[in-house]
Amino acid sequence: MRILVIDGHALAGGMVFQYLSEHTQHELFFTSREKEHRPYSLYLDAKDPVMVEKLVEVIRPHIIINSIGLINDLARQQEIDAYRINGLLPQQLADLADRQKSRLIHLSTDSVFLGDRGSYEERHVPDGNTVYAKTRSLGEVRRAPHLTIRTSLLGPDLDNPCCGLLSWFLKQRGSVRGFVSVPWNGITTLELAKFVHDIIDRPKALSGIVHLASEEKINKYELLEQLRTIFHIQGVVIQPDDAITLDRTLKCTRKDLDYVIPRHHQMLRELYQWMVSHGLSGR
Repeated sequence: MRILVIDGHALAGGMVFQYLSEHTQHELFFTSREKEHRPYSLYLDAKDPVMVEKLVEVIRPHIIINSIGLINDLARQQEIDAYRINGLLPQQLADLADRQKSRLIHLSTDSVFLGDRGSYEERHVPDGNTVYAKTRSLGEVRRAPHLTIRTSLLGPDLDNPCCGLLSWFLKQRGSVRGFVSVPWNGITTLELAKFVHDIIDRPKALSGIVHLASEEKINKYELLEQLRTIFHIQGVVIQPDDAITLDRTLKCTRKDLDYVIPRHHQMLRELYQWMVSHGLSGR
């Protein structure tokens, strides 16, 4: 099977590509936002629909995994590009996949929701009001055989160690805030990669929208405390803070999905062990 990962340097895309390359015999390619000379790396300007079409036509992947996105402040600052990359690109990839009788797995986010209620189900209509939320909602593909995965991710920034919560926390010293009124039931990027590995080889394709989240909810303060313990982080004191109230937790209601998400402590420990084995555990 030939698999193309859009943005193999992204938080999710990098891990998915790395994991699949180590655990499958599939033919793998990934795109990069920069021109580089690495095996299986293909330069792609995701804002250019002609380049996107040519790339897919040349590679002819059986599965396209789309992990690219302009997030949060970048989406607000580059609104036109956000609509192109977050909103229009996934729909174009689905159309190209239809043409080749292949399949798109698109990674979306819990940020499509406002966060005033929590336990959002697949049937709930996205109500986020930021540029990021609106553009990401626009990009969600609902029709078969394609799959949109809504989730919240934690993991190492394999090629861009600056933007994720984990990379940020590993660099901290002194006192940091941990929000006690912000529940979280997301997953690690390693767990996402395991899930993708599981579903791509299933005889019956999972399609539509699925919420990939843990049944266990912890708040951001508890998350940082678990990270501090599991990653052996010293010199950091986490102060509980209730200045922010936000609940974007997800609930999976899909009866056709039997994949079990572990508890956070187990996911974080497995992630730490993976990072140690790949020389990425230090700070």
